[in-house]
Amino acid sequence: MTSETAATVSAVAAAVSSALTLVAVVVAVRSLAATRKDSRDRSRLVIVPELQHELLSRGTTNLLIRNLGASVAADVSVKFEPGPPGDLDALPDDNMWKWIFQAYARPIASWAPTWTLSNVVRAGFDQLDPFAVIVNYAGPDGMQYTERYEIDPTPILKGTSSGPSDATDPFDWEKRKVRALEALVHQSR
Repeated sequence: MTSETAATVSAVAAAVSSALTLVAVVVAVRSLAATRKDSRDRSRLVIVPELQHELLSRGTTNLLIRNLGASVAADVSVKFEPGPPGDLDALPDDNMWKWIFQAYARPIASWAPTWTLSNVVRAGFDQLDPFAVIVNYAGPDGMQYTERYEIDPTPILKGTSSGPSDATDPFDWEKRKVRALEALVHQSR
């Protein structure tokens, strides 16, 4: 092999080595970015609404809104669709939406992890139509989030459960009290 051929082979090998190094760097950078995004997505805060039966008040349904994330949400705005009427005071006091609209009329400065707000959204056996909850908030890193949740009450309202039967004996009443206390303990977990 001549020195000219050896120099050409060496130059080609150096170019291939440089190209492979560049490819490895690009793959590593993309992998790090994907890992960072995955980590941020897994640990980011998220505020979610849900419907839940009131345990000891038959027919009553609560709207719970909670921060399931591990950090504080800032400047939390909660809106509903359909929204409040033009004259909110015109709604009667027994309309639960009046109180919900008032409760979320202004943004909440900070919402701690695991903090849950609860509002009665349906008392007794009133009609409850589907609605949407739109939550806007900022994470501790300043990232802005907007979540829209379509709430269909049908699965909750048509769900089945069992409860204590009517009791006439005083001992049966004591058993009902114990079951009610157990239900409360179960709910608080």
